[in-house]
Amino acid sequence: MTIEEIQRLRDQVWDEHPLIIERAVLPTFAIKDALGRVWGLGRKGRGSIAFYAQPLSGKSSCAEIVMVEMRRKKPGCGVLIFEVVEDTNPAEGRLLSEILNQIDYAPKIARDLAGKRTQVHRALLALSGEARHLFLIFDEAQELSCDEFAWLKSVINRLVRDRVKVTVVLFGQVELKEKRQQLKAARSDLEKRFMSTLNELKGIQSAEELEPVLAAIDEASEFPAASGLTYLQLLLPQFYQGGGRLQAYRTQIWRELKKQRLPGVGTVVAMASVAGYLANLFIHLRDLDGEELKIPAEMFQKAGGE
Repeated sequence: MTIEEIQRLRDQVWDEHPLIIERAVLPTFAIKDALGRVWGLGRKGRGSIAFYAQPLSGKSSCAEIVMVEMRRKKPGCGVLIFEVVEDTNPAEGRLLSEILNQIDYAPKIARDLAGKRTQVHRALLALSGEARHLFLIFDEAQELSCDEFAWLKSVINRLVRDRVKVTVVLFGQVELKEKRQQLKAARSDLEKRFMSTLNELKGIQSAEELEPVLAAIDEASEFPAASGLTYLQLLLPQFYQGGGRLQAYRTQIWRELKKQRLPGVGTVVAMASVAGYLANLFIHLRDLDGEELKIPAEMFQKAGGE
């Protein structure tokens, strides 16, 4: 594409761009570490790993990246992200129905419990695909009750008996640590099954940890799909063509971002803060795009709200 063609495309899709709408899924060192752990666990016939995080630290983004990367690394596998909602009166039938709903199960859901169990088993068996490997990712996992963990164990055991690999990944708020203790007190087998490994998923803590995020924007991203354009190339095409890269400004960007650290977590910057800052930065730079652009210090300060 010529610069003029990219600029016309940019004007058409600006309001849909993942960075501008603050919905870009970008890698961090913590997310890369989580990916490595999940992939390593996936060699087992049955395994589970749990991650807890402070609010806005990027756990939902991590769940999405795990979904994409597991599909890429293991073609033919099945991945389900299940968003748990609080249920003050949990029942196995409701949990099974919700699993079917989140799979977009087309047939009519059975009314009796035995029928729902069979439908969930068949649906997950089909979802496991040619690889016969299923990655079950639970977001807001702290909302799962001890009973729900027991019912999930039964669902997983049945799949394993049918020679399906099942890898469970739990993402939750810090309350997931309390849930682990509750499981240990009520049913130690459930604690060992689902949360024998509990890791903290942290936000960005340094300019070095910001590096993979900026590198992805510069070189390892694409929008629109199949365009071949990286995020930076589309948003600032002349700057990009002139050799400009955000990675060169990581120190200046981090200087502003660290002012937005999470309260009570002294060194961590929430991914939501990173997303908001980057969106503001590109909005301020849009009309300054040029091959000779050297981003002035005041632009970094303006993006931070100063």
